[in-house]
Amino acid sequence: MLAFDGRTAMVNMVDMNKKFTRTLFATYFFAVSLTESPLLSHAEESPAPQSQLTQNDSGLKEPGTAKDLGGPLSENPAYQHVAVNLDTDGLLYLYFNAEKTWRALEKKLESIREMAVADPSLSQNEKNGLRKNFDLGFRLILNSGLPQVKAFGVSSREIGPGLFLNKAYAYLPERSGFLWDSLGKAPHVFPFIKMIPENTEGFAIFDFDLGLLWKAVSKELAGSEIPEVTKWQQLFSQQVQAFTGLDLDDLLGSLGDQVGVIVTFNRKTMVKIPLGNEQYAMPEPAAALVWKVRNDKLFDRLDVLLATSSKVAKLDEPDLRLRVLEGPEVMTYLTPTLARHGDFLIISSSEMLVRALMDTESGKAQGIKYSSEFETLASGMPEKGNSVAYVSKRLQKTVADIQMRLSHFQESGSPLTRALTAKLSRLSEDAAGYIVSGATQDGWLTTEKTTRDANEFLGEFLTIPVCYLAVAAVDEIKRTRENEH
Repeated sequence: MLAFDGRTAMVNMVDMNKKFTRTLFATYFFAVSLTESPLLSHAEESPAPQSQLTQNDSGLKEPGTAKDLGGPLSENPAYQHVAVNLDTDGLLYLYFNAEKTWRALEKKLESIREMAVADPSLSQNEKNGLRKNFDLGFRLILNSGLPQVKAFGVSSREIGPGLFLNKAYAYLPERSGFLWDSLGKAPHVFPFIKMIPENTEGFAIFDFDLGLLWKAVSKELAGSEIPEVTKWQQLFSQQVQAFTGLDLDDLLGSLGDQVGVIVTFNRKTMVKIPLGNEQYAMPEPAAALVWKVRNDKLFDRLDVLLATSSKVAKLDEPDLRLRVLEGPEVMTYLTPTLARHGDFLIISSSEMLVRALMDTESGKAQGIKYSSEFETLASGMPEKGNSVAYVSKRLQKTVADIQMRLSHFQESGSPLTRALTAKLSRLSEDAAGYIVSGATQDGWLTTEKTTRDANEFLGEFLTIPVCYLAVAAVDEIKRTRENEH
């Protein structure tokens, strides 16, 4: 096993990154922000070819419903693919031509690169290095598959009292690139949902092949001919092996192509969690990270690391290997747990949550489908996809309350500042939602049923800049007043 000073390694990595990382990731995320990732969109599949994801609820229209797309835009094939499946007469409708944006972005980035390397104060070697940094960023964007998004649309409509259907459709006729390869395999059902307990307040499960993603990105980095990048890759691999005891390829090879998170509240038990100098009372929380794995390599390695502690209880049962670490006395509900069950590696804050997953799967306990809020939102939604997520009103409100309380320890105490923090925290406080997203034959589909009107959310969000301006204006008045005295 390799051993070295992790802090020194991190410092060296940061130092080597500084000549290229800003350019690389600034370029990458700038492009993502312009196109809006379809993974975070809400959509419905076009009728030709027909979507693999279907909706059966009487309040939701079947995919492929014919619509009259009059007007000049109806002659645009990309627009047709998007608009035919959106509610153009609903509460909200937006169409975005991403293909033109990509062409404009390419020209702008090339001009920025040429302007940067033309700086007369740079040596020829520095100019060559800078050009390689830009070229690496361009290749990552191109090979990611994001430029394959030709058009994008969003709509929202009310489907019942207090219920709204948000959709979007990313027109993607040629789905290629390492992002789509790692996130967008054929849509499928999610057997893990059968393990989710009734008291779950939020969960997300999505396809994600980390090994495939890293292999593609690593190939681009290795081909960049940038010495700093090569050194960074080597140090990163060494750090992974020093921490896990596994070669990076072995580690990634042991991971499967699906990951999820779960948050539960035990409403029968109230606990207090420390927030600064105060205690916040809430239903007993528990959370777990669930990762599909191909073998026992990662569990075995973590098991060896836990074995060095005398506060770990081990239990091996048929189809369940459990390692439970004794939690802190001030937070007795925390019992960090490592488990291996079926195809999944589970890292949980509570042994009780792992047991609840097992009991729900076996039928000993009721699952999330018995939750009235979840049942209302999930009814009629697609059963297949590449990702699925749910969040309850209770979880949204709890997160907002915690954010508000934490703000009292971080903000200056200005009434306007507190009002701004409250607005940010409360944006989604009363919203519950269920989302299913997945690949289709010529695009990416996501459908969300929610209790929050998109226009109401948008209206509140658009007032945030005004609040910032108000805070800045008040602060400026105070500074002026102090200077006058």
